[in-house]
Amino acid sequence: MSKALVIFWAGALAVTLALFALLFPYAAVPEQTLASSRVPQPMERMGAIDLGGAYGTVSVADLVGYYVEHPPAPRAAAGLEDGGHHFGGC
Repeated sequence: MSKALVIFWAGALAVTLALFALLFPYAAVPEQTLASSRVPQPMERMGAIDLGGAYGTVSVADLVGYYVEHPPAPRAAAGLEDGGHHFGGC
């Protein structure tokens, strides 16, 4: 390896680490937001969700109740196959 190549890679690594250090505070979640995300909230305190279109605004309690009353059908019962896995294209 040539000396210029080592200097280039060391410089590129140093610039990348410096950018990470400078931009991290802008990408990090504030401590208060992180602490409040760890505390479960009752669904009654959550606001309504706008589903758009013909559904409009629905409360979280209504969504949970609908899901409990109408659970999704298992794949085998619905007659759906996996369809196989395709890698690298359509």
